[in-house]
Amino acid sequence: MSDQTPSPSREEPSETDRGRPADPATEAGRPDPPPPAEPTRPTAPVEPVEPVEPIRGATESTGWLDLARVMAIGAVVLVHVLAQAVNGTVVDEGTPSWWLANLLNAASRWCVPVFIMVSGALVLDPRRVERPRDFYRKRLARLGIPLVVWTLVYLGFRRWFLAEPVDVTDAGRDVLAGTPFLQLYFLFVLLGLYLIAPFLRIVLRHTPRRMQAGFALVLLGLGVLDQLATALAGVGGANAATRFLPFAGYFVAGWVLRDVVLDRRAVGVAAAAFGASVVLTAALTGLTSVPSGWGAGGRYLYGFLSPPVIVMSLSALVLLRVAGRRLGTRYGGRTTWLAGLTFGVFLVHPLVLYPLQSAWPLPPEVVAFTTVVLVQWTLTTAASLAITWVLLRIPYVRGAVS
Repeated sequence: MSDQTPSPSREEPSETDRGRPADPATEAGRPDPPPPAEPTRPTAPVEPVEPVEPIRGATESTGWLDLARVMAIGAVVLVHVLAQAVNGTVVDEGTPSWWLANLLNAASRWCVPVFIMVSGALVLDPRRVERPRDFYRKRLARLGIPLVVWTLVYLGFRRWFLAEPVDVTDAGRDVLAGTPFLQLYFLFVLLGLYLIAPFLRIVLRHTPRRMQAGFALVLLGLGVLDQLATALAGVGGANAATRFLPFAGYFVAGWVLRDVVLDRRAVGVAAAAFGASVVLTAALTGLTSVPSGWGAGGRYLYGFLSPPVIVMSLSALVLLRVAGRRLGTRYGGRTTWLAGLTFGVFLVHPLVLYPLQSAWPLPPEVVAFTTVVLVQWTLTTAASLAITWVLLRIPYVRGAVS
């Protein structure tokens, strides 16, 4: 086809008209022919765009996340009960008590990643449309009060109960590092994740499910490399401003996995992956720790971004979803009530556990060790739940644990 549009054709003059001068009136009545059209420019071929899948329906229940929070806080307390045994402080590496502590600790390493994924599952929902400043006003205020209060509480606890020589310089350095005490780094992680959450929502709103999963895997891969470089090569390190970055993959994965529905075979695969990752973590930790003592190898394998722990954590979230949806109608009310106390238990429990272990250390003999671990875990969890319940009922104090 020609690139130009042809002008309207005129009739050929008849034999009698040839040679006759043109009639001005007739010529004036004829419209001028339109100018020739501009040649069309060839356009570049359009790349096919992958269709964005619709956002999951608002009717999907998230009540199972309460069970995940309850189970995760129980695992957090158990990890801290066993810490002195695993690092060789109260029992020797390679003894039956140490192997039991190692296995139980390895089986609980999913606790913090699951907490982060639960936060991502709730906070990153793309259906939620709110201005960033409204998001920050609501969530950062709720997180900022506990961060300030418990940082001061635990700096005082270190100074006067643990008798650490903590002065103002040491306290400032630890706060800038994002590690004023054992578990408070988690608040700095959440703070950073909440800062980027409104922008992650936009990304997730405009990407298909497969790309969301790929995004989570890329972020987790970067976290693996970060932990590997820090733990084994001594390169880099986190501080209060950057401590959240390695955990961003878990944050996004929480939304990606939130509504995933698995058939029975896939659930079996997830259970097998969980069990295999627990065994692998415990076995490798034993191989690195028994010959030469607790050190960098064990700390890396227990790290929340070692490959076995990532598999364990993702599998744990999937299994908790299955369990929560099956048990929700039977225990939903109790689970929701307990879930509302988990944040306070996370913040309070070292104040119970440290004095308890100071007065009643873990014994080396395996039967007595098992008994004392169970009693310490039960007492610490129950007392922390009770303290949190009381604090939530005191005006102007409840904000520190809610």
